[in-house]
Amino acid sequence: MDSRPPPPPPPASNGRTSTPVGFGSGSSPLTQVQARPLSRASTPGAANVGSPAEPQSAGRSPFGGPPVRTSPSPAPGMSPRPMPGMSPRPMPQSGAARVTSPLARSAVSPVMGGMALSPQQNAYPQPPRPQQAYPQAGMSPQQGYSQPLQQAYPQPRASMPPQPQHPAQNAYPQPPRPQQHPAQQAYPTASLPPQQQQYPPTSLPPQQQQYPSASLPPQQYPAQQAYPQQQMSPPQVGSPPQMGASSRRRLYPEQMASAYAGQQAPQGAAEAPAYSGAPSAAPAFFVPGAGPAPVTSPSALMQGQPMQGQPMQGQPMQGQPMQGPGQPMYGQGQPMQGQGQPMYGQGQGQVDGLTQQFGQMGMAEFQTMVLNGRPDLAALDEAPPAMRLAPGTMCVAAEECAPRFQRSTLNAVPRTDKLLKKTRLPLGLLVTPVCADDDVAVAPDIVRCRRCRTYINPFVAFTDGGRRWRCNMCGLSNDVPLTFDYDSATQTQKDRWSRADLRNAVVEFVAPLEYMVRPPMPPAYVFLIDVSYAAAQLGAPGVVAQTIRDTLDQLPDADGRTRVAIIGVDAQLHFFQMRAGAEPQQLVVGDVDEVVLPAPADLLVNLSDARSSLDLVLERFGTMFSGNHGVGNALGPAIRAAQQMLGGIGGRIVAVMASPPTTGEGLVELRAEGRDLGTPRESELLRAQGTWYKNVAADCSRAQIAFDTVFLGQQAMDVATVAGLARYTGGTLLHYPAFMAGRPEAVRFASEFGRHLAGAAGLEAVLRVRASKGLRMSAYYGHFFLRSLDLLALPSVDPGRCYAVDLEIDETLPPVVYFQTALLHTTALGERRIRVVTQAVPTTDNAHSVFHHADQSAIAALLAKKAVDRALAARLEDAREALQHKTLEILGAFKTLCTQASSGAATQLQVPRALRLLPLLTLATLKHPALRGGNNVRVADRIAAMSLVLTLPPETLLQPLLVPRMYALHELEPMVGLDDESGAVVMPPHLPLSAEVLSPRGIFLVYSGADAILWVGRDVDPSLLSSLVGEPHMQSGVFTFPDLSDNGSSRPGFELNYRTNNVLRALSALCHGMWAPPMFVCREDGDQQIRLLLAQRLVEDMDTAAPSYSQFLNQMRDKINRGSF
Repeated sequence: MDSRPPPPPPPASNGRTSTPVGFGSGSSPLTQVQARPLSRASTPGAANVGSPAEPQSAGRSPFGGPPVRTSPSPAPGMSPRPMPGMSPRPMPQSGAARVTSPLARSAVSPVMGGMALSPQQNAYPQPPRPQQAYPQAGMSPQQGYSQPLQQAYPQPRASMPPQPQHPAQNAYPQPPRPQQHPAQQAYPTASLPPQQQQYPPTSLPPQQQQYPSASLPPQQYPAQQAYPQQQMSPPQVGSPPQMGASSRRRLYPEQMASAYAGQQAPQGAAEAPAYSGAPSAAPAFFVPGAGPAPVTSPSALMQGQPMQGQPMQGQPMQGQPMQGPGQPMYGQGQPMQGQGQPMYGQGQGQVDGLTQQFGQMGMAEFQTMVLNGRPDLAALDEAPPAMRLAPGTMCVAAEECAPRFQRSTLNAVPRTDKLLKKTRLPLGLLVTPVCADDDVAVAPDIVRCRRCRTYINPFVAFTDGGRRWRCNMCGLSNDVPLTFDYDSATQTQKDRWSRADLRNAVVEFVAPLEYMVRPPMPPAYVFLIDVSYAAAQLGAPGVVAQTIRDTLDQLPDADGRTRVAIIGVDAQLHFFQMRAGAEPQQLVVGDVDEVVLPAPADLLVNLSDARSSLDLVLERFGTMFSGNHGVGNALGPAIRAAQQMLGGIGGRIVAVMASPPTTGEGLVELRAEGRDLGTPRESELLRAQGTWYKNVAADCSRAQIAFDTVFLGQQAMDVATVAGLARYTGGTLLHYPAFMAGRPEAVRFASEFGRHLAGAAGLEAVLRVRASKGLRMSAYYGHFFLRSLDLLALPSVDPGRCYAVDLEIDETLPPVVYFQTALLHTTALGERRIRVVTQAVPTTDNAHSVFHHADQSAIAALLAKKAVDRALAARLEDAREALQHKTLEILGAFKTLCTQASSGAATQLQVPRALRLLPLLTLATLKHPALRGGNNVRVADRIAAMSLVLTLPPETLLQPLLVPRMYALHELEPMVGLDDESGAVVMPPHLPLSAEVLSPRGIFLVYSGADAILWVGRDVDPSLLSSLVGEPHMQSGVFTFPDLSDNGSSRPGFELNYRTNNVLRALSALCHGMWAPPMFVCREDGDQQIRLLLAQRLVEDMDTAAPSYSQFLNQMRDKINRGSF
């Protein structure tokens, strides 16, 4: 027996834990262990634990599973088990957990502090050993392992050749043992208490993962003969020659792990090659956050059945850093931050390596669907595919970006432009920086990258003991400001990890003076109201004036600085001089060729000071112009006058028109559209006449003036020309073709127009989108003026206004890409703010991941906006063909790259589950008035529809505008229309948008946002109608739905009316109240026009403009089979 004692036991655990954060070959980059990284002066044979430079650390299985720990081999002559008839010595009670099963044991390397002792160390006393090579608890990385590791181990005998030392190996040769593999000496690790466990258990079958607690008595080890016969692993290339007493080749820990995995592979492990040169198992992609990667054996590949790996056990590391007294000071080693955030000074290589693994999205949950039936409309209410970011992407557990603020079309971005072009999927962003009724956290101060100007966000990394932070966009290391951890308001130290800009992906900053060209200006409104004969015949002056008067109390005027002016427009300009405490006066300017303001100081007045005069003008406005017989509309001169009023402060011009501009500047020539509708010449009618309105819009944009244009009535007004005012100034276009005072359309106008004026819009805004290196913004869509290549000028930003961005890939992307949108604006309270929205999206090299993590709602919305933009710039037919062609390309690329029928004809159309509604959304876009074919869509209606498509966010654009909601009111479930436990109204199930579901005995509601249609069958029960509307019979036509409730409570006999009203209010809330649609009653045998309107809403049926949904699928399938896309 050799006189040299075995290696010393490991030092006591310092109480830290380690958590599994990833899989794949090599060591887990973010797995934290007790031992500090070895210094560069360590022994060459020793493993540098946790070093990101090592591709695979010692003790880790080459199959990508958790680390397999090995114990030092005993000296010759010493048995690792008690001899027969002898009882083992009692196991120490501290520093190790007792183990009861030899199949669930694994000793650990002495270099891993705080781990379980091997059976040999537990059974026999150990002589003292020098400890200078082991780090002590609480030591910094610079203090640990300052001495070479060889000092703790004796040198090999002179008769033996030098062997590379390894922490998990003994320096003594192994005696031959019959029918035993050296890897059998390594038992799986016993389960330690949470504060001591360093590694997750290996992926063993479930019965082997139940480890006994440390309080159980020591277990007798069975004899080796109980192990089955094991096949020897093949010799390793480059192994040292075998000498000494052992006749077999010694293995390094990595080789022992391989041999062990080959003999007793955990459930889900890859099958080892059966012979030399046999093909290895195909690499399996895994889904981050969904457990280990599914590993497929060669035999399973032949049968097409993947073997799923055993899911990781235990709880993942939480993102919240340790707070309170246990928080170390900066510079002494930062505690575990976020989900595996590396310690300060360790670099970002570990995070990048693991993120690259997480970028390979798993194929296990990829589902391919066959489209051969009704579409699943309920999928439109589902959230977009989850973006699985690698642990450590955030510096602290933070709230991610909500889709209502910003969403990407691809939640797994292709890493290269080549892969993006192969998939044919569009890469873009849909940004809605100001949402209705949003509550955004406010950060105390502004911290930005000094090179790329990115705002600090939850995805940065702190280094150098917290004194520097690394930009997630460009990678530059920036100094942390001295006041970053100091609260100037309370004059106290504050917790860094509670800062709003580190805890929220959407945050606002209060802009300091250097972000202001001038002080925030007061909100100002100039109303241009058409008072011509055509407008008077509709009753427009009185309705518009009354609506403005009712909205004055809702205008943003918290600081009492809001200003208002009113101008009546016909062939002349009618100004109103309003002084505080004086009778208002009307000033008429007949010379419109060169407008001069008659009383500049008293036209744009303070809302609070001149409120009484303003109320009097608006009260008399309708009567004043009710008998006006003047013809003509001097809209251009009125705009020039409004520009003079707002030139110094900016604001909003609201033009309400019922006749075309025919006098002065900006006059238009009426174009006959009847014979050109439905022909290629229709595209010419969608373009503006001349550039006057576009030039005015550009001038107003520079002066921070926005335009809202409202068109009333059906008279031809060349909406396509005037619409440029709103399009290039960030304004809004509203159209009410059936407007008439006293009719439901006038009620709708008053509701929607008043809500628009009362909205808390941002003023004097600019918007910029930043992206990671390798990405480039190529195009923008929406209402704005493009001031530079990446800066959008927005004189006004309304809540719910969406902007779309096209992205291109210029170079290979990192494992995670970032998008940051910054909106600098003035709030309604006169405060300059910067709203920052930051989003992180993983990248991948796998085409399956790209398809199955695509956001079909974002893709459909982006394609619709691009189609409208192309229709305005080119031809309507080109836009329709481009939209269909893009959808064909996407589905054809999926068939080629991701299905077994990659070549040849397929009998059915296969799509990824994430894109199962893309064909329906494409068909619905083609049937919408914005792109609808045929000759039954007027130009004004089409321009208004295009404006909605360009400005609405996906959640409102797709449903209900493009894809209406249809409910059966005659067979509601008991809880439908009532509040659930959370207070939300229970909605009815979606019905297919087809006339096939309409029943002669039923009542159906079709809601599209723009209108609501109540379809009543010819054989409906009169008592059912009485419960719904209070009458046993209904006629076709416009209808105002009654409210028969008793102060908000249901009345006996009218339960259906109460529940239907709740459903209607819930539908309006889903659209943020932006619409107050009129209701039409459509009898099965009633008015033909209303029946045609209903047919246009049933997008699954065939009409004169487009095929049915089933026909559309067959056409796409045939074109894909022929490759004609």
